[in-house]
Amino acid sequence: MDPRCPLGGIIAVLQILEDYKPAFTYDFRARFGLGLDALGDTVPWGEVISLVAVLLRDPTSWLQTAKNEWQHPISYDWTISAATYDLLAQVNSKRKPKPWPRPWGDSGTVRKGTKVRRDARAILTKAKDGDLDWQSKHTPM
Repeated sequence: MDPRCPLGGIIAVLQILEDYKPAFTYDFRARFGLGLDALGDTVPWGEVISLVAVLLRDPTSWLQTAKNEWQHPISYDWTISAATYDLLAQVNSKRKPKPWPRPWGDSGTVRKGTKVRRDARAILTKAKDGDLDWQSKHTPM
């Protein structure tokens, strides 16, 4: 959403409105006191584009929460409180404690050894047959 290109910005806002209508409607009503009928009429499209851009960067907004598939919005104070809890639990626990649940979950993290290449069996077969050339020398960079 580039404010210098209003047509592209309007199209992007309309796409966001279509994809995340409940969150979009709630944020505009709760934060700005505007209904969807005010878009482009009472509030010019350039301003609507700017407001949506701000909402998408604000972690307390339901629009940003819906777009990033979080469970709930958070504030910066919530982030500090969760980090403080994690540190206090870690210092005062004999075992490794579980961290306070974050709204974004751990779905984006890939742990070592859990992601397998699709051609892994073919590579292993080639290696067993001796058809695979192994690089045993250090490659200078």
